Amino acid sequence: MHSNHLTPVRAAWALSLLFLAPGVLGFLPNPLVGATGMFETNAPHNLVHLATAVGFAVVARLGDRWSLNFMRAFAVVYLLVAVLGFVTLGGMDRGLLLGLIHINSLDNYLHAGLALAILGTSVVAKVPYAPVATAS
Repeated sequence: MHSNHLTPVRAAWALSLLFLAPGVLGFLPNPLVGATGMFETNAPHNLVHLATAVGFAVVARLGDRWSLNFMRAFAVVYLLVAVLGFVTLGGMDRGLLLGLIHINSLDNYLHAGLALAILGTSVVAKVPYAPVATAS
């Protein structure tokens, strides 16, 4: 019997696809993400998105507990990335995070929002309950 509720594994698969999209699109000309996109990225930034997609796919294969723990840890890391991005840019519109990853101010707001959304997902995702058979 399949349940329709959100499980950590389902969430991890969805997040894997979510990060795969900008990772791939960042290498292709488009108005949303990339060197000239609304969310400005460079190759290292795109590779971070692809690595994140792989990370979420790996924990999805490992199960609910791995997925849940990864979501929580990743949310904290992404929130720190957002804070570091705001500090790095100061009042500027764009710059390099850690001297390597191209970001703009929209990236920082997106990173903060994603951190909160992923943390929220880790709270509402339910680990499937398997009833234990009892002897009668």
